[in-house]
Amino acid sequence: MAKRANSFYPKKELNLEDKYILKEYINEGTFGYVWKAFNIQKEKTVALKIPKDQERGDNTLSEGKKLIGYSHPNIIDIVWMGRVDGVFVIEMEYFIGGTLADELTDRGFKNPKTIHEVLKIFLEVLHGVKFLHEKNICHGDIKPQNILINSDNVKITDFGTSKFIENIFVKTVDAGGTWAYMAPEIAGSHIRGLVSDIYSLGVLLYQLLTGRTPHETPIQVINNGPFPRPREINDNIPIEVQNIILKALERNPDNRFNCIDDFIKAILELSVDNKSEIMTSNKLYEKVKSKDWMKEVLQFYKSKQYNKAEIILKYQFENGNRTEDIKYHMSYVYFNQKRYYDSLDMINKMNIEKVEEIRQPGVEDNVLSLKARILVELKRYEEATEIYKALAKNNPNNINYQYKLAIMYGLIDKPDLSINKLEEINQSTPGLLYVIKKLGYAYDMKKDYSKARGYLKYAYKLDSKDSVVKNRLDVYEKYLNF
Repeated sequence: MAKRANSFYPKKELNLEDKYILKEYINEGTFGYVWKAFNIQKEKTVALKIPKDQERGDNTLSEGKKLIGYSHPNIIDIVWMGRVDGVFVIEMEYFIGGTLADELTDRGFKNPKTIHEVLKIFLEVLHGVKFLHEKNICHGDIKPQNILINSDNVKITDFGTSKFIENIFVKTVDAGGTWAYMAPEIAGSHIRGLVSDIYSLGVLLYQLLTGRTPHETPIQVINNGPFPRPREINDNIPIEVQNIILKALERNPDNRFNCIDDFIKAILELSVDNKSEIMTSNKLYEKVKSKDWMKEVLQFYKSKQYNKAEIILKYQFENGNRTEDIKYHMSYVYFNQKRYYDSLDMINKMNIEKVEEIRQPGVEDNVLSLKARILVELKRYEEATEIYKALAKNNPNNINYQYKLAIMYGLIDKPDLSINKLEEINQSTPGLLYVIKKLGYAYDMKKDYSKARGYLKYAYKLDSKDSVVKNRLDVYEKYLNF
């Protein structure tokens, strides 16, 4: 029996359409589950990534398809992606080894390395990111957990997935982990950029040489909290290396390395003896113990405890915290409590000009996106449509905004505009199931049953257990002589 994609949960020895057998659970990330699997047709062990959000899992196509068929020694190969037995999966090369995170402690590497050895590992990471950037793909989630390593190889994984996260506040926080590597200009926004990866790489090198990250909590990232220079933690670090790290960590993106090639060049120009000092930190900094209101709120978001999040936010607000971030989060909480008028009132009180300049574009997009969602719930469709027009214009490569604009055109009775927008998406990124289905229904509403049938047949091929699509196709067969 085929698996229902929207309720699918992988388990050992599960057979997917006589193509894959799930053999061993590897790990679980923000985006999905990773399993060791056996490809029956190729008689080969592979890794399968299975998105948690199956309904929108094939969003990955818009980035991942650029990497299918390409290979690089510092990148986990993507072999294929698509639906099997109604379940969206990503087939990748199977890598025998662990993550870089497994190799690290609060003082640096478990097995102490020289600076030459550390920089050799880091250069491998840089070359992997360069490969992605040459294809105009931003990794967006560089951290030790996404770098695989063994005695011979260093490989990056999880590239591209974070670009499709619809709510950065909920889905990328892991008690400070991802936030610690996040460039300040993208913190709390949907925006991703190649220069943001350079900041994350600076955080990574800082950690490899000191055992800690510059910032540990979301508020520290947003407020540009002070952090010790690398040599203040580990005075074995040469001043030239410290300067490279600090350049990558520049708050203003324009002051960082312009591109990965410049970063690589700076590392290669270092004169480092392969017998240089052992790079274990000679100081151990205590973890931050002070409470971070944003970190607490984000943890409540993950468990959908919006009432508890509201208590923390109200306490902050009533005690003088009138930052735009507080206002945004209060609006977000009200929205999830279905208090739409309160949510709209709070978000209208925000003043983007008061947000740090480098964060303004990302925060503004986030605010507009939330406001559009509120207006949709209040059935103020014309106003929401204008917002999505602006978001789609400012973010032409963001499929999410383009898709939502198409839906809005349908809601304001402009089916031709809706279909045109959906066709644009399908042309640029073919094979997205939710777009295919929406095109089928849109043509059905226009009574263009031939085109509707074509799209719905394709949708049924992608997910053969969709009863709604199947019923509509049966109607065509019965009454329209197809």
